[in-house]
Amino acid sequence: MSQAILFVVTGPSGSGKGTIMRSIVATYKDLVKMATYTTRKPRPNEECGFDYNFVTPEVFRAKIEQGEIAEYEQVYHDHYYGSPQFDANTGPDRLMELDFNGMYKYKKTTTRLVSIFIAPPSLEVIVERIMRRSREANLERRIGNAYEQLGQADNYDYIIINDAVEVACAEAIAIVRAERVKRDHAQRAGLIREMCAEKCGPKS
Repeated sequence: MSQAILFVVTGPSGSGKGTIMRSIVATYKDLVKMATYTTRKPRPNEECGFDYNFVTPEVFRAKIEQGEIAEYEQVYHDHYYGSPQFDANTGPDRLMELDFNGMYKYKKTTTRLVSIFIAPPSLEVIVERIMRRSREANLERRIGNAYEQLGQADNYDYIIINDAVEVACAEAIAIVRAERVKRDHAQRAGLIREMCAEKCGPKS
């Protein structure tokens, strides 16, 4: 059986991560989207169980105590975000949204992790997108976090500039396909060796 791949998507708020991840899941039906946990309220276009598992602070703390959350942090100094506890090296290929801290933590324990960073075409665009969706109370924090995330982009396997969403989605889909083919290289090479052995092997 092929070894599982964990595809991690990171990007600042408003970079289009949700749209791109939906296009990946729609293309690869066997790829499992892992929803992380958050204590913030869902936005109108977000789906509980896909974008996030939206829970109360009390439920979040209980899941930490029960060992259901692998790593967590308080983002923007108001809401908590955490990733589910699971074995990323077994089972199906998975897709998960994490910030750079979460990506680094999973990279230490995951045999095949492919990191994809989604970036806006310019700083002006990301500030505009954040201003459209953020409360005044955490606007500066979100912009500061966006700059912090962008500073880590060079440490990712792939960088996608989301200037045109159709192109960005196509690039992400191509990355998943290429990494799966690369993962299966040894298995395919073995099949070819068997084919050659049958054709070129000694005759009785």
